[in-house]
Amino acid sequence: MNFGALLSNPLLLMCVSIFVGQLVGKISYKNVKLGSSGGLFVGIFISYFVTIYLQNNYPSLVKSSFISSDVFSLSLIGFIASVGLLASKNIRRVIKENGYRFIFLAFTITFSGALSTLIFSKFLTNLKSSIIGTYVGALTSSPGLATAMESAKLLGEEAQAMVGLGYSISYIPGVVSVILFVQLLGKYSKEKNHIKEADLNRNNEKIKESNFCIISFAMVCLLGIVLGEINIYLGSYLGYFSLGSTGGVLMSALILGDIKKIGFLNFDMNKGQLAVVRDISLNMFLSIVGLNYGYNALTLIKTSGVQLLIMGMATALVSILVGYLVGKYILKLNTVNLVGGICGGMTSTPGLASSIEALESDEVTVAYGATYPFALFFMILFTNILFKI
Repeated sequence: MNFGALLSNPLLLMCVSIFVGQLVGKISYKNVKLGSSGGLFVGIFISYFVTIYLQNNYPSLVKSSFISSDVFSLSLIGFIASVGLLASKNIRRVIKENGYRFIFLAFTITFSGALSTLIFSKFLTNLKSSIIGTYVGALTSSPGLATAMESAKLLGEEAQAMVGLGYSISYIPGVVSVILFVQLLGKYSKEKNHIKEADLNRNNEKIKESNFCIISFAMVCLLGIVLGEINIYLGSYLGYFSLGSTGGVLMSALILGDIKKIGFLNFDMNKGQLAVVRDISLNMFLSIVGLNYGYNALTLIKTSGVQLLIMGMATALVSILVGYLVGKYILKLNTVNLVGGICGGMTSTPGLASSIEALESDEVTVAYGATYPFALFFMILFTNILFKI
């Protein structure tokens, strides 16, 4: 048996991360537990130690990422499509009641993160490109990264590399910050009875559901991928805006799930069966994030990224806390909508996954979906501005 080939087998690593992650996720401390997010943290450590072992013993087997981007995208789309369909029944009510609040929340979260980034960059002008990279990393935004890389192109390849460095270092802290926040808020809210039964089970009337339909589910994904590829030109200053696969599939799932039926396609599927698809996709997605980002993040932090790590963590925490204070005390959002809105404002899919478990409600996805597109827009806007001031 080739031990190196076994250790570099992506399916083996993913299954180990999921298995051990589930065990770690069940560990509870003062009623706070990681849940499925355990796979993320296990994946980080597996990525680090396996890569070191392969570098020392099987250097030819070392890869830049353990899991291919296609598998990663498949798991992410499966998770987003299923949670979108689960949450779609309440989207009209939530947007009607809170639509403008989600737009303002998205602006608040992205603006506060951009402001803290601007302050850091003024004190450390030699690290400006890297610091802007920490902004899009802390808010876990791939479209934001693409915008930052495009803006940095005018400054040369070195500036682009520095943006990538900042993103890589701050991505994991950004994910961890949102996960821990929603876990703690979920625990606090339950203890204080801030999450009312009505918030978690509104519109819980009996609806005739169909069994899981692969054709209908595939249509949600297909339409979402096409929607995510549409580029909207916002002028020479802002460039192009698109939802990407994540945003496109989420919009598709929420819209088609609200419509419920088109011809022979039935999008009002059995909740239990959708939950199975959601949980499988979720565990795959989180383990892949840990495996693909873990080694680089920990290595960069050890070698040259302590300053950037601190700034990325600070940007994430400032964005979350300002969003929480504005959402709770100014916009008066209930806990479910507030948590979903913050995860959407941070464009954090792992945060969304954690919030669904922490609050035991798929309705957070509606608030996430209502906030997410505006957060992407504002993040692209502020990223461009940061490079120009």
